[in-house]
Amino acid sequence: MDSKTASLAEALATALSADSTTDAGGKLRYLHTPPKPCDPLFSPPPGHEPEKTRLSSHFLTFSINACDAVGHDPLGSSALGSQEEGVLGIAIELLVYTTRYLTTLFVSKADTTGYIPNHPPSRTKAVCSAFIKWLVEQEQQRHPHRKVVVSLFARAQSQYLFPGSAEHKNKHVLDDRQLIRWWARVLDPLLDIAIDQEVKAEINGYVTIPGYDNQELRSYLPRTQHSHGRQWKTGHPLAELAETRGVSAAAPPRSLLPRFPDDPKARFMQDLDDEVGLAGDAPVTVSPPKRKSGRWNNVGDLARFWEAMEFRQECSSGRVVGFLWIVVSPGCDSKDGSQLTDAIKDEIASLEQGSTRTLADAPDIVISAPASQLHHSLSDPRDTTPTPSQSISASPTKKRKRKPLTGPIIPRQPRLKGGSSSLTATSSDLNGMLNSIRGDGLLITQEGYDRAMQTLLHLDFANLAIATRSTTKWVNEVASVCGLASDWGVKVVGRALVAIQEPKASAASNGGGSGGAINDLGGMVRKKKRKDIDDTPAVNVLSARKKPKAVEA
Repeated sequence: MDSKTASLAEALATALSADSTTDAGGKLRYLHTPPKPCDPLFSPPPGHEPEKTRLSSHFLTFSINACDAVGHDPLGSSALGSQEEGVLGIAIELLVYTTRYLTTLFVSKADTTGYIPNHPPSRTKAVCSAFIKWLVEQEQQRHPHRKVVVSLFARAQSQYLFPGSAEHKNKHVLDDRQLIRWWARVLDPLLDIAIDQEVKAEINGYVTIPGYDNQELRSYLPRTQHSHGRQWKTGHPLAELAETRGVSAAAPPRSLLPRFPDDPKARFMQDLDDEVGLAGDAPVTVSPPKRKSGRWNNVGDLARFWEAMEFRQECSSGRVVGFLWIVVSPGCDSKDGSQLTDAIKDEIASLEQGSTRTLADAPDIVISAPASQLHHSLSDPRDTTPTPSQSISASPTKKRKRKPLTGPIIPRQPRLKGGSSSLTATSSDLNGMLNSIRGDGLLITQEGYDRAMQTLLHLDFANLAIATRSTTKWVNEVASVCGLASDWGVKVVGRALVAIQEPKASAASNGGGSGGAINDLGGMVRKKKRKDIDDTPAVNVLSARKKPKAVEA
């Protein structure tokens, strides 16, 4: 992978079509928060401490000019033409969970308003796929030896992020099965990510649907052929991810399953925890030894968990919920073990020199590297604290004497503890609030992010006029939160060339099968002569029935 990945604006411009017949451009607006400690994504196994996890939120919107939107009346009000913010058309939210050995990108929500013209290729698919791929490449650049997972569940709903958009008649809502196949096509380009030119990364996709066997699941897998043996598989990678986290695959299922917000799996896991009293406020209904084992009553392994999910309300009564994963595993050959070991040494040395990186940015240990090449201090980087013997042998430092304070007392302005008093983080602490040149969006605090999301969820997108005003209100609200005086959107113009498909030869064409020009035989067909209109009366008038002649005797 390149030492410096492209900006988000460049990534979207590369993915969007450059078709001159349609205006494929628009404005992107990207919000993201710095990583902060959060609840662990996985429940710890019995006797183990929970993994230290950090969470960052990422939200992207894509808008187009209101005059180019579906439903615009050219003879109507001219106020839409002078409106600079446009109308929101696409929105997608991702939550990035970071631990010591694993980075998980969870696609939380995605929605459209229906105001973007539905011209192929789909701009919704291009924007969502390019955004997810760009975030994966960003994580791979920060931690090249760490496994990255993209996870989502597909469940059809009329609206997620744009209230009132379900009332728009041009919004096309997919059903459950169509939505699962659509998301599989969105994630499919991730299997072609070039992580490293020398070490080939292993990238695979997984699809599972409660109640479906492997034969039925194959109909949901994309048919695209990928290089380096990358492919889509039926099932799930949870056992593989457990090994990456250092957890045995035989651990209780609750320690192998992630708990995402608004996730059908998480709700089912919460109900199972309540049955045995594993939840914090749930009454204890089992014996203490069984409670300490961390196991559920009727669900003993992952296979039984997925079987029981079939009978949940969200997965029954004709409803289908699909769970999809993309697992990006950094490649590691035996000949490259020394190179990876040197990289680990460099990362640990940077920590020892007083680096300000957090636990989530700590160096990764490559399990497949030969054990003989790793020093004991590298075998477990968590043992960085000195032993008691080392602390005793260390020379004691002299206690510095504090001088008494003298002089006038200068009052200081009050500020919030641990950060800035503004909802927007300062540029010195978070590498800049806004970078409009690269198009990498606004870096704001979690409070500002929550305020922006709540504002969006209280707007209305039922028709074009209301949606345009709602877009302006949301853009201005975020700008005021961040202390900006104008629109912070970045204009994007598509650059991808769309190949024009040649029409396929019909059955009447010559039998070469080359797919060339169609052999039109229309000139050789003799047309029937049309009768004059006057010959056929407009009304079919029945003549009087003649009586039979009487036969004379």
